[in-house]
Amino acid sequence: MNRVWFNGAILDGPLALDAGDRGLLLGDGIFETVLVLNRTPLWGNMHLARMESSARELGLGFQRAEIDDAISAILDGIDESHHVLRITLTRGSAARGLGANGGSPTLLLSLDPFDPALMFQKATLVTSAVRRNPHSVASRLKTTSYIDNIAAAREASARGADDALMLNIDGNAACSTIANLFVLKDGRLITPARDQAILTGVMRQVLIAAAAHIGILTEERAVEPAELLAADAVFLTNSLRFIRPVTALDQQPLSAFDLSNLMAALSDAARLQCGRDPRASDEQVASLAK
Repeated sequence: MNRVWFNGAILDGPLALDAGDRGLLLGDGIFETVLVLNRTPLWGNMHLARMESSARELGLGFQRAEIDDAISAILDGIDESHHVLRITLTRGSAARGLGANGGSPTLLLSLDPFDPALMFQKATLVTSAVRRNPHSVASRLKTTSYIDNIAAAREASARGADDALMLNIDGNAACSTIANLFVLKDGRLITPARDQAILTGVMRQVLIAAAAHIGILTEERAVEPAELLAADAVFLTNSLRFIRPVTALDQQPLSAFDLSNLMAALSDAARLQCGRDPRASDEQVASLAK
């Protein structure tokens, strides 16, 4: 089922976007992409906590009650299959000038079907020439300014890979264009720390907690690219694909260590979300809102 909610109502026709909207003209906005299972936005509170924190830092108007109502409206009456919910908030229309304050923010929600066969699919990576800057707001907030990721993704596609490994300006591994990066070595998980120009993903935080629940600890630190080649396993995480094992980097095969225990732990966590209260714990929400 495809649906669009825009500034107060479900739309039946085309979207009438203001020609002066700063989200359109300047990428002045933020967004979240949420997997919906059994009519439940998985870890929805964590997504909205991250969005609210980003809005506060960027000076965007954020009305949680309005967003909650919009989510309820767009999910009303849908079937129990898989969907993707995207929530986009921009500064709205404003006077010219980069530092101008907008009037009323623009809130846009879209709901589209999602193919569950995409979950847990394997991926190949190539190292992109595009570098991430840990001092850039765009590297750690989920903004609509995604041009670096787009450029890296197009580079990867042109080179025959599924996604790109993005390094930071210090040459350490940061992430892929759409996912956080994990390395498994000697029974321990390693993932780039927050100061390595990463977006702190919701699924990243969920995976760290799920891994700890089954006795696998996670070390957050700088990760050199060579560590990926020597790892027992390398994988990506995001809110739609969950875990995506990486089979090759720059055409060099990577170890294919069995990740079924981690996949099962994430699946169990998702089932708990669908079968119980969909709200995340206070601790999980706080982990995204720092």
